[in-house]
Amino acid sequence: MKITLALVLLLAGCSNASACSRSLDGTWKSDGQATMAFVREHTKLQPKTEAFLQALVGHMTMTFEGGELHLNMPDIEVPISGQMSPFSGFEERKPYEVLFCSSSTIVWSARQPFGDTDEVTTFNFVDPDTIWVYTGSTDPKMPDLHTREYFRRGR
Repeated sequence: MKITLALVLLLAGCSNASACSRSLDGTWKSDGQATMAFVREHTKLQPKTEAFLQALVGHMTMTFEGGELHLNMPDIEVPISGQMSPFSGFEERKPYEVLFCSSSTIVWSARQPFGDTDEVTTFNFVDPDTIWVYTGSTDPKMPDLHTREYFRRGR
């Protein structure tokens, strides 16, 4: 009986992504203002890094529809060594899979941008149409800023 009860409790505690009260569906746009407000309040970046980040955020969109993720980052200009320089955007479509879902979080996986391995991303919900993503990284080629990027879902 104890084993049966333990199994029931274990299964009840596992979130079923298909029964999730949260949804990724729709188009999410980077919220540059909310992102930079968090950066200024909670991080200590060098001024040149903050200026670069401010120019970078607020442009990318992610559209989730029918099991497909469409990423779009337009070409923009960013400050590098005090000079505005072109930053090449990108557009990519790929399948994604929801791995875990709760009332405050969705964890999903998809192929790395322009790569052949999967990566896992956690969306933390502020409300049904606002999420944040931790921008830290264990990739030695990527800067680890220890901050958040906010996104808002359009209607």
